[in-house]
Order: sequence, then structure tokens, then C-alpha cells
Amino acid sequence: MSEKIFDEHDAVKFIRDKVAEAKQYSSDDLLLFIDTMYDYYDTIDDDYDYTETDIVAYVTKQLKKDKENKISLDLVGALVEAELAYEDTLDDIF
Repeated sequence: MSEKIFDEHDAVKFIRDKVAEAKQYSSDDLLLFIDTMYDYYDTIDDDYDYTETDIVAYVTKQLKKDKENKISLDLVGALVEAELAYEDTLDDIF
């Protein structure tokens, strides 16, 4: 069996399958969202026990600052949950 690793296109498809409202956004919009999540991971210590709430707060704050962001801030929680569910399908994300 082959190892399943992170693929941004699979992540976008997975998110769209889990969150119906995500279908209205372009792949670029959703990739920006995913990149913002990973920016959060880069800001924390490897030993930090972060929560989904921490990720949602960070992503919401960052997207709110981005004047070109098209993603509704009301959807951030559902999108984070879907992306984390995608991560759970992977063999090794980090």
C-alpha cells in the first residue's frame, strides 16, 4: 500500500466535499486558506498543544487583514474542521 501524503489539490477537493459552501470559492482562495493554516503551524513550538479554536482564531485574524480574501469569515470554523479531517487521512503530515 502506498503512503498517503499531503497533496494540496486533494485537500481542496476534500474540503469542497465536506463543506458545501466551499464550492463557491476558487482553488486559489482555498489554497490561501490552507496556507494560512500552515502559517499558524509555523508560528507555534512543536511541543505546543494547540486546539482547533486556536487555529480558527489565527486564520480568522489573518484573513480579516487580507483585503483580497474572498472567504467568508463565518466559514472559517467549518473549513478548519474539514482541513483537519483531511490531515487525519494522511499517513504522516509532519
